[in-house]
Amino acid sequence: MPTKSKAKKAKPAKAAKAKTAPKKSNPKKLSTPMKKALDAVAKMPVRKDTKLEAVIQLLSRPEGATIEDMVAVTGWQKHTIRSALSHGLAKKRGYEIVSDKPKDGLRIYKIASAPKDKE
Repeated sequence: MPTKSKAKKAKPAKAAKAKTAPKKSNPKKLSTPMKKALDAVAKMPVRKDTKLEAVIQLLSRPEGATIEDMVAVTGWQKHTIRSALSHGLAKKRGYEIVSDKPKDGLRIYKIASAPKDKE
């Protein structure tokens, strides 16, 4: 009895997927709404009315400010004010903060010198 040869059937070739790079958007071709939005953002004012800026304004006065003055303006607790004076202003921003305690017992804080880039 003759043996049947099993011929392997040729598998159909898989269609090669075309690899295309994702389309990159051209930054020069912005839609009209996007252009208007970017223009509006560029015109927005820079926020300068932070609580730390309010503390700087108080300390810049000739009479200086007490802890109670700063608490009234910011709503912070006393230990937060002290931290802002030592870390936020002195160490990070470079202000020289001085304090004086007159006879009445209320310590007054002032900015003795501003950082070089702020002058």
